[in-house]
Amino acid sequence: MTTENRWSLGLPEYSFNHTRLTLARERRGLTKQALAEQCGVSRRTVSAWEAGEVESPPVDQLSHVLQLPSSFFGADDAPQVEEEWVSFRALSSMTARQVRRILSVSSLGVELSNWIDKRYGTPSADLPDFSEAADLPPAAVAEQLRSIWGLHQKPVKNLLPFLERKGVRVYSLPIVDREIDSFAFHYEGRPFVFLNLSKTAERMRFDLAHELGHLILHKESQKNRSRQIEQEAHDFASSFLMPADGLYAQVVGKLRLDDVFTLKNYWKVSALAMVERLYGLEFISEWVRRRWIIELSQRGYRTAEPEGMHPETSKFFTDVFRLAREDGWSSRKIADDLDESEEDLDSLVFGLAISSIAGGGQRGPALHGHLSVVK
Repeated sequence: MTTENRWSLGLPEYSFNHTRLTLARERRGLTKQALAEQCGVSRRTVSAWEAGEVESPPVDQLSHVLQLPSSFFGADDAPQVEEEWVSFRALSSMTARQVRRILSVSSLGVELSNWIDKRYGTPSADLPDFSEAADLPPAAVAEQLRSIWGLHQKPVKNLLPFLERKGVRVYSLPIVDREIDSFAFHYEGRPFVFLNLSKTAERMRFDLAHELGHLILHKESQKNRSRQIEQEAHDFASSFLMPADGLYAQVVGKLRLDDVFTLKNYWKVSALAMVERLYGLEFISEWVRRRWIIELSQRGYRTAEPEGMHPETSKFFTDVFRLAREDGWSSRKIADDLDESEEDLDSLVFGLAISSIAGGGQRGPALHGHLSVVK
């Protein structure tokens, strides 16, 4: 809520919330020393600000340096996303500063999600509980999940919108964080995935299925993600996107490399992922696998997906923002209501900027049976 809105409601102006300064600094990837240098003060002064030892730090200056509205620093404590909740794929190679930055970005995603859920009827989380089937291999869990969701042996045509309908809140990672792999976590019953958009559309789909594996298989805290945990999520993703029975029904006779392209286009995965799946199901030998991987790499499939599919984007945010426009909400107004940066919010929602409309404030209808306005 903006300061003007607080005045109109007869509420006092903000007092400085020192926890928000720490959150802002970590979101910008700054050390205390770096922030001190940009503000022209000592590191000890910044430490005092963040410890709450100074009643009125220079909020206007901090707002300018950290590119956040002044009201950000007076808002309530932000949701706390703990490191042990998050499925960081390569935690050992991430710096502590990167981890804190990602956690602060995750906190913003939770805040935006809460804002949406308060105003619009959104799909509740619909991820089956496999806790009593802990002994099942990941591939079997993936097969059971496909059956529960009625996918059977067909490709998942639009995985991102499909998971959104199951209540998974999928965000895009900001550009500055694209060196970080996609990750997932649960927060108060809501599953979240943050997706790296710098990859090909096929690899993004696999990453999304990989994170779904973590959400399904690894609900308990996993601070130190092991190779086994990651392999389980990988096996889940392979089986979920390329079900064994579906491939057994398709593959007849001896496979050629050209068949890989037909299969990968049908199942909407990368050529390399399809080769690995065919090898895992013993359709091809180790020697053939190696030869095909070398040839695919020479054709550019190691880092790209020539003539690949178009990236999927968020249907959920498209629908929510359409309703928001009808309600008179612009991206600027939403950011102000959250005491947030418009640019930071937009970076999380696949660049789906919200524009205000004339004569807003009218309530919109339910969209596609899974989104409606909370009255």
